[in-house]
Amino acid sequence: MIRFATQSSTIALGLAALGGLSAPVAAQTIDGEDAADTIIVTGEKEPGDFIVSSEDLERTSANTLEDIFANESSVAVGGGSATAQKIYVRGFEDVMLNVTIDGAQSPGELYHHQARVQVEPDFIKTIQLDAGAGAATNGPGALTGALAVTLKDAFDMLSAGQDVGIYAKSTGYLNGGDGYGASGAVYGRLSDNVGLIAGISYTDRNDYDDGNGDRVSPTPYEHTRYFSKLNVLDGDHAASLTFEKLDDSATSYERPNLTNFAGRYILSDQEMSRTTLTGNYRYNPASEAIDTRLTAFYNNTDFRVQRQTSDIIYGEGDFSSMGLDLRNTSSFGDLSLTYGVDYRVDDLNSAQNATPPFAWGDTRQSVDIFGAYLQANFQPIEPLKLTAGIRYDDYNFKSSGGVSSGIRIADSGFSPNVGATFEIVDGLELHATYAQAFRGVQIREAFFSALYVHDGTLESEKADNLEFGVSFERDGFFARGTWYKQNIENFVDIEYVGTPVWGYWRNIGDAKVEGYEIEAGYATQDLFLSVGMWDANNTLNGQPLTDANLGLGTRIGTTWLGKAEYTGLSDRLSLGTQVRHVSSESNSIDPTAPDKEAYTTVKAYTSYRIADPITVSLVVNNLFDEFYYDHATYTYIAGSTNDYVGYPAMGREVVASLRVQF
Repeated sequence: MIRFATQSSTIALGLAALGGLSAPVAAQTIDGEDAADTIIVTGEKEPGDFIVSSEDLERTSANTLEDIFANESSVAVGGGSATAQKIYVRGFEDVMLNVTIDGAQSPGELYHHQARVQVEPDFIKTIQLDAGAGAATNGPGALTGALAVTLKDAFDMLSAGQDVGIYAKSTGYLNGGDGYGASGAVYGRLSDNVGLIAGISYTDRNDYDDGNGDRVSPTPYEHTRYFSKLNVLDGDHAASLTFEKLDDSATSYERPNLTNFAGRYILSDQEMSRTTLTGNYRYNPASEAIDTRLTAFYNNTDFRVQRQTSDIIYGEGDFSSMGLDLRNTSSFGDLSLTYGVDYRVDDLNSAQNATPPFAWGDTRQSVDIFGAYLQANFQPIEPLKLTAGIRYDDYNFKSSGGVSSGIRIADSGFSPNVGATFEIVDGLELHATYAQAFRGVQIREAFFSALYVHDGTLESEKADNLEFGVSFERDGFFARGTWYKQNIENFVDIEYVGTPVWGYWRNIGDAKVEGYEIEAGYATQDLFLSVGMWDANNTLNGQPLTDANLGLGTRIGTTWLGKAEYTGLSDRLSLGTQVRHVSSESNSIDPTAPDKEAYTTVKAYTSYRIADPITVSLVVNNLFDEFYYDHATYTYIAGSTNDYVGYPAMGREVVASLRVQF
């Protein structure tokens, strides 16, 4: 969705006062995550698009992906175990989102049974989602949108007049075998315009209990994150250098999102890590014609799955990306132009020994992607705002060893977009956008790339997205709705054949989604109330998606989300609750499969600032201890098993934390 900047509103101010969604303003940053990258609505949020602030994450003691995105009805996180959690936006899996962290692209997937997106809530400044094929600035191959994470810097942590600061947080998790977490950071000014922050966080969780009180095993994990960021602000110039390292380890079966339903799976050690180094530079002089940004990055992610009873590696891989993005924004009165180029090179080395020995294999693959883009925003008259853009991408894929050795595939294409917003009367706006996205052949997954063969016949994927919306806002009341329809042509997936090779990468057909999202509420300085719902119909070649469509998506029942937050009792105390109801949904994985059952969960949270440096928080997830399977979790499999094979969701969990910052 392509959006415009407008005046700030009662909603944004109310949310900011509550410590919730802060009003996004186009202030100078050094990470390339403001209005020049995505055209932000100030005080207005289209359903499906959102910004999560650090205040949101702190207030709700967010620790997992499910915690981070719990506030959005159209976003689901499934997997049960934290190591298997995947993000679904409008029913489509996160592998079709462009994910960036401080501007560093994080493409590809390591293992289809494992989580792909790794983020640490304690060091996040904002998370912004632009759902659906959209702006030309979203990057190459953004079939279903873009997810941008911005990390904090020292100046975000320092109070006015402060030169050095310390942050420390301790968290206890009460559920099942319980768990604990700790994080800390030191930050300060090296000079008036140079800041540095360095931090670490650690989480250790044991097996959890489901809503029936049964222990769900194996689900323990350890997460360790290291983070540092150096930033310089010098007049017209700004620069930053970010380093982030994430290490995850867990004990599970070979497929972390599945139980030992067949009785033959073996406990395995799972390891996954990511190292990211990102440099950002911005030159923003007084001239309206110049606002130049450069991002350069290196990103390396690897995984390893090792059965505890064997010396043979089940699967392992190393996926690296490096690239840059150079852009400039020029403003000429009511016209704003953002134009630039980006380039990325991905490299993969992986191996698997998960199959019968004849299909064991390894692979070395690479792809380079060059893109050029232009995004324009124009306001010819006061009530009308227009946007249009186009990007060109050139993909060159090759396999230089092992499975698919010698294969080369090259293609290029254009991704146009156009949109309009018209204010009928004060506070009432209509929106319409149409966008296309092109994705050439790229490295799809580390594990499967060492098993399934490229034979040179793949065609590029192409998506188009049509949206209509309406929004109203006046005197604290707000309402908004969006209808959307998206088609993804030539979707690439695996095809099993059995012999002489295990299978091939194929264009298996067209994926589609049609749905809508609505939300209404009321916001003041002390109170925020809202209720929203989301519903979508996701299909592949005309058939409903199922949990077996890994790498594409699944069907999720109609989702209702109610939220309430209040700070009127004291400026030190905040109270909040969230109710999520997911209606039952038919399960088309097999004619005998039972429906995905409906469920309702309640989350309650509060925080109290004991003194200026000390805050305590208490969160109760799944307050009424409901037993359920999240619809975004692989649940039921038919055939000889005819049983639930995924992990049920966690039962009641109490999260208590103590945060000190001075």
